[in-house]
Amino acid sequence: MSKKNKYILSVRSKEDIKSIALYTIEKFGLEQSKKCAIGLSKELEFLSQNPNHGKRYLSTSKKMLFRYRYISHMIFYYPTESGIFIVRVLGGRMNFLKHIK
Repeated sequence: MSKKNKYILSVRSKEDIKSIALYTIEKFGLEQSKKCAIGLSKELEFLSQNPNHGKRYLSTSKKMLFRYRYISHMIFYYPTESGIFIVRVLGGRMNFLKHIK
């Protein structure tokens, strides 16, 4: 039996996704927010199966942080043995280093 790759969301990334959903509802409506959520979920599944698809962003002493652009957002993650760990999901114009620390 094959082990399914998966993604795990950090507390901060869950907050990021909630903020994105609320902003999208306010600016573009509920249907667009649903489409965005479905698309993001598909991208996270894809990344969990293809963790090296993102670009190397920041190296720490123990692991490499990757980034991957999804529409106007940037997904930051670490590859794990069974998939990926999502650190943050930030707006494309945000100061990434400030929010990743």
